[in-house]
Amino acid sequence: MLIYFPGCRFIFILVVKERNYSMDKLSERDPKVVLFSGSKGGCGCSFMAYCVSTYLARETDKNILLLDLNIGKKDSRLIFNLTDDDYRDLGDAEEVINELDVSILRKLVINFENSLNLILPPVRIEKNKFFCKKYLEKLLDILKDHFDIVCIDFPNYFFTRGLIDLKDFIDKYVFISLPDLISINNLNLIVKSIIHDEFSYDYDILINKFNTRPAISTTGLNSILHYPINAFIPYDRDIEFLMLNKGPDSIFNYNLRVVNNISAFSKKIYEDFNL
Repeated sequence: MLIYFPGCRFIFILVVKERNYSMDKLSERDPKVVLFSGSKGGCGCSFMAYCVSTYLARETDKNILLLDLNIGKKDSRLIFNLTDDDYRDLGDAEEVINELDVSILRKLVINFENSLNLILPPVRIEKNKFFCKKYLEKLLDILKDHFDIVCIDFPNYFFTRGLIDLKDFIDKYVFISLPDLISINNLNLIVKSIIHDEFSYDYDILINKFNTRPAISTTGLNSILHYPINAFIPYDRDIEFLMLNKGPDSIFNYNLRVVNNISAFSKKIYEDFNL
């Protein structure tokens, strides 16, 4: 069944794989929030957020939402082939932000055939009322009532500027970095500023494109980075091209090292939650 809203394409509801994504309130569940962030722009943070959320939607029976907070960017629109202006985003709800509830979110959530759900960021940077601690916490409160796992694509400048602190809502941090000297040092600073007590936070560190140059050796990584690395993702030009043209769902049809590593990391996240 499709529900239409004025001025936009179909948003909800699609029944896929005999699962009903009507955003009914979950009962007796323990919803989880995963925050993806990187050491700097271009490190692959969005790539991993897209891939992990897609894998979880494909391979589990859980209700998965990808929340893109990259305000002023069209990355997720292009990757998921949402190239026209009919789709609503967080900026379209800012006039009713104080009345935010599930009826409003129904108009923002886009559901794909693989059962992944997506909320888009505003393209216009002046539509930024949601981008503060108060309203994002309110948004997450509602989302956790209706989704089993929320994956947040979280720009690192929110950390560096101290703009938003969601630590009370995050169940796992995923920090992503390229293997070069600058990126690894930046990653060390970001993780150190957030993970004050390693025993109080659940976090994973992932090195993306570790097979590209310039790259620090494993020994060098261990000497600079003061935290354990959980996964290495190799660069594959063909997979990158495939994702850019057909979206993240398409890459999981291939038995390649990069895909297998992404799948294994996604599975680890899911198993860590013990849902």
